[in-house]
Amino acid sequence: MRRNVFLIVLALLTLIACQPKMGSRVDTGNLSVFFLQGVDKEKAIAFAEYWRDNGFVGERKQTIQLDRDGEVILVKLIENERFYEELINISEEAMLQQIERDLKRNVFQQEVEIVITDNTLRPLLKRKNI
Repeated sequence: MRRNVFLIVLALLTLIACQPKMGSRVDTGNLSVFFLQGVDKEKAIAFAEYWRDNGFVGERKQTIQLDRDGEVILVKLIENERFYEELINISEEAMLQQIERDLKRNVFQQEVEIVITDNTLRPLLKRKNI
């Protein structure tokens, strides 16, 4: 009996440890923005407002995580569909680069990189450097 309880507790701890760390959260309508240490709550709120005001929030629930990699803000978009080894086309890349420039100028005042991820925050799409 004790051994079974121990194994159950060990399994639960392993599951908890393997889950991605999402961070703190701000919500607006169908948008949840999680932000990790290194990204201020005020910046997360400003990002959520920018995303909503620019028409990027649709009818389906959307989850985004803001993270920092050195001096770069990472905007991790959690994609609902699976796009494993696909490269995005040049017009999609141009659009992502424009959004990155807008976010740098209007929200973060530092470099921004958009990363398309799965629901475990692992990158899905490989972006070309144009």
